[in-house]
Amino acid sequence: MSKVSINLITWNGAKYIDACLRSVMAQTFKDFSVIIVDNGSSDDTLAIIGERYPHLKIVKHQENLGFAKAHNQAIHWTKSDYVLCLNQDIVMEPNFLQEAVDFMEAHPMAGAIAGKLLRWQEGEKTKYIDSVGLKIYKNFRVIDLGTGEMDDGRYDLREEVFGLSGALPLYRRKALEETSYQQEFFDESFFSYKEDVDLAFRLRVAGWGIWRVPTAVAYHDRTVKTPHAQLTPVEVARNRRGKSKFANFYSYRNHLYFLIKCLPRLTFSVLFYELTKFFYVLIFETKNLRAWRDVFHNLKQLKLKRAIIWKNRKVEVTELEKWWRG
Repeated sequence: MSKVSINLITWNGAKYIDACLRSVMAQTFKDFSVIIVDNGSSDDTLAIIGERYPHLKIVKHQENLGFAKAHNQAIHWTKSDYVLCLNQDIVMEPNFLQEAVDFMEAHPMAGAIAGKLLRWQEGEKTKYIDSVGLKIYKNFRVIDLGTGEMDDGRYDLREEVFGLSGALPLYRRKALEETSYQQEFFDESFFSYKEDVDLAFRLRVAGWGIWRVPTAVAYHDRTVKTPHAQLTPVEVARNRRGKSKFANFYSYRNHLYFLIKCLPRLTFSVLFYELTKFFYVLIFETKNLRAWRDVFHNLKQLKLKRAIIWKNRKVEVTELEKWWRG
């Protein structure tokens, strides 16, 4: 059994996959296994892997099962102390795994760690930050911390963060198992987007720590650009218009799922923010109102998941609140 299982989900990633896998093979930490789950790629992704990395195990699906289900499958099919969920558009520095594993070994209550993700643009490494963890606000808006900022050293301390981006998280398998629901580690009803936020909250409720380890550096060519904390409501709206319809729908719907499952109590801040978004969708993204159809269809199941999350809570709500009231 390897110490780390690297689980790579691919979907039409031909322009990324060789650079990504070269960074995997260049890791100084060698006690890892790799499993690739392809979500029905129609480009040359599989051909490139087969030609250049014929020794790697690939599970090929005929259709896109989504981020959550594909990663759940990979976690079930592997055995390891730690699970690295790897995006195809990631390039890791050679010491990424060594730094991440060393920290996890020294901190047994760390359920997950985030490295320092910098932007990878047009095949070039930059000094701009992609994500150094997730930050949650009192209205339960969640952003990637540091996104778009220059890496000037302000995030070079090892410290706890609310959560971490799903692009390259390292999870402790024990933490995943303790917070799973009916063998689901990531909530498969989310399909894609916000499942990393949902899992972060569940880890927090269960008492696990989530840390940033800035010496573990990687680069991410983010397809969907995320807003940063300083954006005004008008700029947030403009940012949404630059995203795909697919991303906007799942991001909006899955945030509603997240609130139903995890919000301790409805507050004015949350209500105002959600009403503002609702009216924006009502006027500018009418087709995304079908998200509410999905919410009502899955409401019973979401409430059941909520009951289990809070029944198994190991920390006080006041302890959780420091993440969105700080």
